[in-house]
Amino acid sequence: MNSFGNATRIVIIGGGFAGVTLAQRLERLTSDETEIVLLSGENHLVFSPLLAEAVGREISPLHVIVPGRQMVRRTRWLTARATEVDWAGREVHYVSPGGERGKLGFDHLVIACGSVVDLSAVPGLAAYAYPLKTLGDAAFLGNDLIGRLEEAAVKSNPAERRRLLTVVVIGGGFSGVEVAGAINDFLARALRFYPQLNAEDVRIILLQRGDRILPELQAESLSQFALRKLRARGIDVRLDTAAREASAGSVLLQTGERIETDTVICTVGNATNPFVKTLGLPLERGRLKTDPDMRVTGLSNVWALGDSACIPNAWDGKPSPPTAQFATRQAKQLAANLVRVLKNQPTRPFSFKPLGMMASIGHHNAVAEVFGLHLSGFPAWFLWRGAYLTKMPTFLRKVEVAIDWAWSALFRPNITQLQMARTERVGRAHYAAGEFVFRKGDPGDQFYVIEHGRAAVYLDMNQPPVAVLGPGEHFGEGSALTPGGKGRRTASIKAETALDLVTLRQDDFRQLTENLGALNKVVQRSIAARRSYTGLMEVIQDEPRLRECGVADLMSAPAETLLPDTTLEQAANRFHGGRPGYPIADAQGILIGYCGRAELYDAMRDRLGPDTPLERFMRADPPNVTADQSLLEAIATMLREQMEILPVLAADGTRKVAGVISPIDIFRHTVAWRRERDLRLSSALSLRDTG
Repeated sequence: MNSFGNATRIVIIGGGFAGVTLAQRLERLTSDETEIVLLSGENHLVFSPLLAEAVGREISPLHVIVPGRQMVRRTRWLTARATEVDWAGREVHYVSPGGERGKLGFDHLVIACGSVVDLSAVPGLAAYAYPLKTLGDAAFLGNDLIGRLEEAAVKSNPAERRRLLTVVVIGGGFSGVEVAGAINDFLARALRFYPQLNAEDVRIILLQRGDRILPELQAESLSQFALRKLRARGIDVRLDTAAREASAGSVLLQTGERIETDTVICTVGNATNPFVKTLGLPLERGRLKTDPDMRVTGLSNVWALGDSACIPNAWDGKPSPPTAQFATRQAKQLAANLVRVLKNQPTRPFSFKPLGMMASIGHHNAVAEVFGLHLSGFPAWFLWRGAYLTKMPTFLRKVEVAIDWAWSALFRPNITQLQMARTERVGRAHYAAGEFVFRKGDPGDQFYVIEHGRAAVYLDMNQPPVAVLGPGEHFGEGSALTPGGKGRRTASIKAETALDLVTLRQDDFRQLTENLGALNKVVQRSIAARRSYTGLMEVIQDEPRLRECGVADLMSAPAETLLPDTTLEQAANRFHGGRPGYPIADAQGILIGYCGRAELYDAMRDRLGPDTPLERFMRADPPNVTADQSLLEAIATMLREQMEILPVLAADGTRKVAGVISPIDIFRHTVAWRRERDLRLSSALSLRDTG
């Protein structure tokens, strides 16, 4: 068991309530002989129950998060994302935000990676709706609400002003009710600073698919109380109402009604973390299926808890709901079970009787079910605040939140709109001459476009560059589009001169190419061409005779050429034979242009007449090589120019076309030489056997 020195290593994937509570409890129950490692995509815990308070500027957004390293002492916190698990080797593979990859061996693995937002159920929500899951969600939503007020204040059109001040909240559960109440309170308090606006212009519309809000509450009377209070405060609560589609500036309901709004908040649509589905483990209801002791079914050293796990609750025999209350109780029980396993003692099933549920509905009102008691109004609100203040991690955060609440009760709300946009929306990078943008084998996390300067492409640093790229050209697309973020650079890129680049992050580049067909086609052609020529270089490295060859040894001669007065119709007939391109030479055989399929198709798309001569649409002054150049130089030119057939000029400087060279020529000679070599080898072996 103790495969890491003298310590048993427990690796926890996930830095939410479940993962952090588990690490804290393990620190108390185990000695230094147990090593605890926690992997989290963020360096902090989000106290999600108070995100609505952050949206309404009741507390500072920074006060709903707690740095992970301040909550644990002995646990090794790694800010990185788990990418896969090697079950045979008992290792977790991960990647950091900066692209650093690593792996961790484990004795016990705990999966607590929680849930993610899934807005795919309603068309348009992914593009236009605000989720409420992270600190960024709360900060941006609160900031944009102030932006709507500022914009409405300068609008003279009443319809536009009303659209800007209409907020649609989808989902009447705890999160939806709390954020609707918080936004309603904030806007009501903020309007005093906007004399141009009327309270009648503000609309908060809460859409609930079912016939009651807060359906999680057992007491329907509490749901009815919350409904009356919300409506009394002017919130338009619509029961049995669902959104059909969200678009720019509106939400279409299933009833056919269209609500004009620029602010749509979605509090429904959570899904299991996609990482869970890549593990190949048994699932139930989309979550990891576990035994009663929280061990993943069928495995002895893999455990799961929180939103990513379907854990039977021995108290009532039902699956545990995905709530923070259950996640923290599961974590404490799992810590005890892990200690029992380390001591070779039997584990115990998870059993927990819920303590109750509470929801703030705004204006110092709340509803609560606690220990069988039903509370509503101000007492429930006071209990709600006290309970969450008690549960807030670290003493410092408790003090900060208490001060925020006291400040908001005594003073006017903070309506500062933070300008969140960067000066430059696209990334930029600069490299001095001689510096490497990246090296072969590095992670492929960005796409690059050259703005100024030149960059050399090296497949082998011991060989000359296979291409030199200039302004307007791009690189990095192949590895940036590799699924799962596992792409590696297949070449090294070095700045030949001072180099200015425009950069696009991997996820943004992938999304752009997936949704822009024309760009996707260009990128895929570029990837295919570079892979082909990379393959050619590898063939040359494997075939000794190719490394010694010059262009004259492999070119096809004499070359088939076309005259500049050849018509479009005549050229089309020549291309019908399947040849990809032709050099254009005058009567003396001097190269003056090139016509490939791209030029031919452009002429057809431009609807040029069939009698149009080639000199009107050919590629003038085309790339070429001379017969005395090396094969490597020819391949570098083909790679740089993405040409299927490259004109070869005579070595005497006359620019006469001596032949053409293409990847097919290289392939044909390679196959012929290999057959010749195999035949000689076979003959030699036969002579040895007969001798």
